[in-house]
Amino acid sequence: MRDEAPNVGSSVKHEGKGADAPVSLRLLITGATGYLGRELVRQCLIVGHHLTLIVRDASACPIEWEIDQRIEIIEGDLVELKAVPQSDVVLHLAASLAGDAATQQRDTVEASRSLLIAALRTETPPAFVLASSMAVYGAMGLRPGEVVDETTPLEDAAHLRDTYCRAKLGQELLFSTAASDAGLPLQVLRIGAIWGPGRLWNAHLGIGLGPALLRLEAAGDLPLAHLRHAAQALRLAAEAAGRGESAVVNVVDSDLPSRAQYLAAHRKTGWPRLTLPLPWRWLEIVARLTGSRLRSGLLKTPTLRYRMLPLCYDNAALRRMGWQPEAGFDDLMEEALQATPPQEAPRG
Repeated sequence: MRDEAPNVGSSVKHEGKGADAPVSLRLLITGATGYLGRELVRQCLIVGHHLTLIVRDASACPIEWEIDQRIEIIEGDLVELKAVPQSDVVLHLAASLAGDAATQQRDTVEASRSLLIAALRTETPPAFVLASSMAVYGAMGLRPGEVVDETTPLEDAAHLRDTYCRAKLGQELLFSTAASDAGLPLQVLRIGAIWGPGRLWNAHLGIGLGPALLRLEAAGDLPLAHLRHAAQALRLAAEAAGRGESAVVNVVDSDLPSRAQYLAAHRKTGWPRLTLPLPWRWLEIVARLTGSRLRSGLLKTPTLRYRMLPLCYDNAALRRMGWQPEAGFDDLMEEALQATPPQEAPRG
């Protein structure tokens, strides 16, 4: 159901840990029309939450959202946002996944700033859930085989990382500062590479060149988060934030494949037709010799190591939230392959 202006709804008090989760929360969600956002909306409706969706283009909303009395749709640009309706929890998913520094600054950082200002102006400011990324971690101090968890240091050479990493670091800083200053609950979910039907490629596999893949590394787990697993984590985080709980949680699947295992399954799509091994250590030598001054991200040492260093990933904090995997990698991949067009080429 679309409204012309924000409405004021009910709000729960932040009662701290141990309080029972409310039967129904009023959730304000950004990025709802995206790949992850649509699945989050579906799961939140199933458990009985009421939703306010801020979307850039309301025509992208499924028709069933328009007629669902549990959904309020507000169309607008987050950067130009001046006010939002009262909510119990804000789930911020909207962000730019690509683009230059100016695009990332506007659509990720400035959009976050506007949302925070508007939410903090409401009569009872809400709790917050931020959909962040595993990309905020640094790999320069890590050794092959190390475990990445919530205590792993954040990237301290952000100027040598891609614009997405820099924007997500800035976004986290905005939310943590605002929540701390206002004394509000904040759940930061650092989500791995989201995958599922129609989205199988990720940058940890190597370099796609038409029908070929330059495989830079075969070992190490892929930090994957299946679409439904990531949405479940966000819903649980919203309910925890509604109880007054704050946390930083990495969101990765329990059954993580190695690069070699994932690539073997991906070949069933018809891509890659050719795999050419190119050890990433060779690129690291070039990056060090050039001082990471070349434009390509994979010729900058911090970016190269983040994407290709063989690592393991822990999700114990996620499981403590009550999160449970729906299935293992093999079953989820088989499902995704059945829904993915043949010969899928990499998208970035």
